[in-house]
Amino acid sequence: MGENLALTLFSERRTIEAERLLCKLSDISRRTHGHEHRTTKIVVSSLTLVRQHRNVISWLEDVSGLFQALRYENDGEVCVVQGPISSPRNVEEECHYHYAFSITDIIPSPGTPVVCHGLQNSAHLNGKIGDVRNLDVKEKEDGSKYFDKDIDRCVVYFEDRSLAPVKVKAKNLRVLFDLLKADNA
Repeated sequence: MGENLALTLFSERRTIEAERLLCKLSDISRRTHGHEHRTTKIVVSSLTLVRQHRNVISWLEDVSGLFQALRYENDGEVCVVQGPISSPRNVEEECHYHYAFSITDIIPSPGTPVVCHGLQNSAHLNGKIGDVRNLDVKEKEDGSKYFDKDIDRCVVYFEDRSLAPVKVKAKNLRVLFDLLKADNA
């Protein structure tokens, strides 16, 4: 039942809560049942699925779409991604790209865990962990709807529930790859 709850949280773009719950469940299942037990394997499989959901949307001249963010390099100046992700996903056909933030728009997709940084008017939110739950995209003058990095925002719900959800520019968000490291930072 705990695994079902975690997957429901994940489907509601509450990735951080889902991942934390699955971490606890996998620890308990390993201690109780062992590494090779069916229940342990199911929980670990779900945890792997949730941890892989670090997706970004990117637009470049040569390639655009949804990508899985893999890591940052050069002190966070470059985001390494894999994709574009097709449906159904075919990992063998995907490529790795190194995107420098100065030359591309990388927008965390809904459900992606993030950390706020570089905020000036809301500096108290820098370092706070949350999930992108939605994209606040304004209709443009020509009637189209696309994400404009200068106008549109990501709606972030924080793990600290005493903080209200906020709309943040994508440039002020970094994908959170490891919750354990964030807890110890």
